[in-house]
Amino acid sequence: MIPKAKSINLNHQRLWLLPQKAIYWQKKKTLLIADLHIGKSGYFRSNGIPVPQQVNTENFKILNALIRQLTPEQIIFLGDLFHSHINEEWNQFRAWRSRHPGIEVTLIIGNHDILPRKEYHASHISVFKRLKMDPFYFVHDVESAQESLQKSSLYLLGGHIHPALQLKGKGRQSMKFPCFYFGDNHGVLPAFGEFTGTAVIQPPENERAYIVVDDHIMAASTHKDQ
Repeated sequence: MIPKAKSINLNHQRLWLLPQKAIYWQKKKTLLIADLHIGKSGYFRSNGIPVPQQVNTENFKILNALIRQLTPEQIIFLGDLFHSHINEEWNQFRAWRSRHPGIEVTLIIGNHDILPRKEYHASHISVFKRLKMDPFYFVHDVESAQESLQKSSLYLLGGHIHPALQLKGKGRQSMKFPCFYFGDNHGVLPAFGEFTGTAVIQPPENERAYIVVDDHIMAASTHKDQ
């Protein structure tokens, strides 16, 4: 059992939803992370927007804590690992990668992953457009992959949209929380990065969603009156 994580069964596999906005696939000893967006804060600073450098430091702090806790054999980044062209934060990532040579690292290319392939390969990162690991198909943008993979019996997992649920209280009160979403044939992870933003989704009624509240995972109703 992983403290403060939520265990779910998906396609006959046990997955742990983590309050750090990642998934641990226990059978494969694999950590799934979407939308880290390393380099985004550096990109903003280079364009004159004063974003604190600590944003990127916090991402690595959380990632390192997960590695110590779970000792994964593999990390799969479900797209948007790096946000822009090379800057100092990419060098920080390369230094981080060199300190974890025993972990296999895989990147599913996202729309922001625009670095030359040689940069990823130099850091011992395997790169794929999509990756099949029975019973899952790992992609970045689930929606764009559904049409071409509609005949596949594998369950799609991706990121891209930075999903969140908006929960309404009494009166006009409402709060927005990052969430994991699981439909009949696809699921979406929340953005792992600390400087990413969220997009409110409206899952079909009675499909599974779990919100991240501080350091806890909570099942959320997807009834239309929620």
